[in-house]
Amino acid sequence: MALADSWYLVGPLIAFAVVGVMSVVLRRAFGRDRLRPAPPLADDFGLLRVAALVDRLDVAEAVRRTLHQAGIRSTLSTGLDGLIKILVFPDDALRARRVLERDSSA
Repeated sequence: MALADSWYLVGPLIAFAVVGVMSVVLRRAFGRDRLRPAPPLADDFGLLRVAALVDRLDVAEAVRRTLHQAGIRSTLSTGLDGLIKILVFPDDALRARRVLERDSSA
């Protein structure tokens, strides 16, 4: 009679075992270690283009002010190499370079 009374435990034990095995298999198949992105190999600024490249923040701010006075929107970013890049939108890139060339020759 004791054996007949314990059969109600077999169903849930099998269910837990199946869920456990599936968890292990799915964890190995879809583990997080495969989903980690690779470290960037190069600087990627999306749509923005580099208008100038400097090594000091005060110079970068001066360049940015010059571009702002010419009506060109810009932002700063430090690249993987440690240099400060002044970034502009593609439509303003040529004009920004001309403004900076004119400003540096004056």
